[in-house]
Amino acid sequence: MSKVTSTHEIVIVGGGIYGTSLAYELASRGRDVLLLEGGEIAGGASGGPGERGVRANNRDIRELPVVSLSIDRWQVFQEQFEGGVGYRRVGGLQVFDLPYGHREHEIRGRMEAKAAIQSALGTPSKILSRDEVFALEPEMSRSIVGAMYCPNDGVGDHTFATRQFAKAAEAAGATIRTMAKVSALLADRGRIRAVRLVDGEEIGVGDKLFVLSNVGAPKLLAEHVGQGALPPTWNLMPQMMYVTNPENHVIKHLVSHAHRRLAIKQLPDGTIMLSGGVSVSHKDGRVDTGSLSATAINLTDSIMTFPFLDRSEFVQVDATRVDTNALDDIPIIDRPQHLPNLYYGYAWSGHGFAISLGFTKLFADWAETGDKPADLEPFSPSRFTLSPRVSVQPSRLALTA
Repeated sequence: MSKVTSTHEIVIVGGGIYGTSLAYELASRGRDVLLLEGGEIAGGASGGPGERGVRANNRDIRELPVVSLSIDRWQVFQEQFEGGVGYRRVGGLQVFDLPYGHREHEIRGRMEAKAAIQSALGTPSKILSRDEVFALEPEMSRSIVGAMYCPNDGVGDHTFATRQFAKAAEAAGATIRTMAKVSALLADRGRIRAVRLVDGEEIGVGDKLFVLSNVGAPKLLAEHVGQGALPPTWNLMPQMMYVTNPENHVIKHLVSHAHRRLAIKQLPDGTIMLSGGVSVSHKDGRVDTGSLSATAINLTDSIMTFPFLDRSEFVQVDATRVDTNALDDIPIIDRPQHLPNLYYGYAWSGHGFAISLGFTKLFADWAETGDKPADLEPFSPSRFTLSPRVSVQPSRLALTA
């Protein structure tokens, strides 16, 4: 006997920023939408304290058309939603110095090339001189020799934004169920017909299913897409630190570094957030062991960029949000040919928040028209496979000692 309790035109799995903003987008277009979240809204990588960077600066060039669209939409929704979405357009600086053994003309040449390409692909960017950097950020280390500046970059309160989109989706007619963990996708005659929850309940998929649960996506997809068709990914648990600002200095921009894994931003209450650095060990979605070395490396990189941080004190260290990475650090997005009503996206690779609103607009257009937007093509898992037209002789694959 069927266990299907209800059927919805569109079912979305995952209550992070991707799931909630897509639910809003589709519900606003008049679609019958159900979003299923295994925990609470913003309970995964889209949640946690502080803010995330909303940046185009220093992205993979394949992401730039999408991030340009996304940044425009962050501003639109900040103005459109009552209470906004927690977005602040503060501008972004990727600073650079001269590491030992490097040549300044090589570093500048690379940064100038990146700025030109970013500008050509929709992200206004320019190279600043040392003096121009210090005029914008007077507390910057004097070892800095320049920066790439993106005036449209900003920051966003990821938890608040995700919940705002969930609220707006419900107001537009979407149904959101939390504590509704999906354990399996049920296929029949070339379509996903239903999803099964961990308690055995089955919910029918009337038209389309979107799996956007990031860390949980590969397990749900493996049975139907095939493990061999899903590119290998791995999980990491970023560490974020929050420190005091006892001298009341001001960091005006979202700051990153060309040679260090670093992101620095000042929160609205004055606290300084340090992220982007070394991750910590995790197991079963939780911190396994803390890491003083990770803390020391991340602090050192931050202090070498803003020396006044050496006089700060810890407020909080957070490493509670697991993220999923692809080998080339850009997302994996597809619709299998043998299951044409299944759409999926995952492996946001630690920087998916900023580009989410561009991707969900493109997902909604795809669902509406049936035609995959050209800007999504670079994210197909086929990028990890050889073209059928390429013939590889076994001898070419042999390894020699």
